[in-house]
Amino acid sequence: MPETVSRRSFLKAAVLAPLMPALLAACRRADDKRVVNFFNWSNYIGKDTLPDFSKRTGVEVRYDLFADEDEMFTKLRAGARGYDLIVVGDYLIPRFKSMNLIEPVPAGTLKNLGNLAPRFRRPVYDPDETTVPYLWGTTGIAYNKKKIRKAPTSWWDLWDPQYKDRVSMLDNVRDCISVAMQLLGIPQTTRDPEDFRKIRELLVKQKPLVKQYSSASYLNSLVAGEIDLAMTWSGDLFQTARENPDLDYVIPKEGTYMWVDCLAMMRGARHREDTLRLIDYLLEPAVAAGIANSVRYATPNLAAQKEVDKVLLKDPRVYPTPALMKQLQLHHVLDSEQSELWSQTWADVKVA
Repeated sequence: MPETVSRRSFLKAAVLAPLMPALLAACRRADDKRVVNFFNWSNYIGKDTLPDFSKRTGVEVRYDLFADEDEMFTKLRAGARGYDLIVVGDYLIPRFKSMNLIEPVPAGTLKNLGNLAPRFRRPVYDPDETTVPYLWGTTGIAYNKKKIRKAPTSWWDLWDPQYKDRVSMLDNVRDCISVAMQLLGIPQTTRDPEDFRKIRELLVKQKPLVKQYSSASYLNSLVAGEIDLAMTWSGDLFQTARENPDLDYVIPKEGTYMWVDCLAMMRGARHREDTLRLIDYLLEPAVAAGIANSVRYATPNLAAQKEVDKVLLKDPRVYPTPALMKQLQLHHVLDSEQSELWSQTWADVKVA
């Protein structure tokens, strides 16, 4: 069985540490060349997207990968430099701004910015449009139709004892804590220690059922029949399901979270002009549609939708209906105190 390598599944140890010195050295050598150093999730762009850009413009794109956005944030915060353009999740954008790590796209420089759907303009996590929406998706439940008799419908199915040792949860504080809050009716804005005690208790109660906490190899486990249910990110499952039609995805009846990954220009980017040229290129309708068709995440680019694969466009699991959209919510933007509460609760669950 081929190893599934998805947006968020990549060999962590193989990514940042070995590549950073080489990238930085390459940056120094490349100062006189037209180049953009682009830092993105694994398998999160079309196969021909960047080669076509280079053919058209003569600008080389040095493409580097990360496996986990919290790890990416930690590396950049610690001083890793050399990147011109990164992909950053919505909830992290305020933290990048507060630490002065990214700089705004200058107003009026992107002729294709108007291609974005209105709902993705000036969002709550980035009201001054420092960044540019790239792709979006949802968090839900993946399952193998051949392995279970009844399709899951609720987040509570991940707490069902009949699936003991057959459940996989994302190894991700944001998604796991958020779902526990949703099931307990606790708002994401809480700072109440009693709320976090309840969240911790619910997630610890689930632990005997969980075979693995994984954001990388869990889809391989699902394909291999080692697990039956998995918390997943939408496009990751749809990429895997291309070769494994028995896999399916459901948005739980309680609703779920949508997230938006955005293009951000690093402060002090050495190749600013060509970075802006690349961002504008990625906003072209045909380019944006090609990326969305390849990675099977939804595009926020309204002008691109006429070129999106019609099967994907009509699939409510990828592009939810207006009624389903009402059940989706963005993650709350956490301040440093709240982030610490979430991280500590998740750490407590993992060691329990």
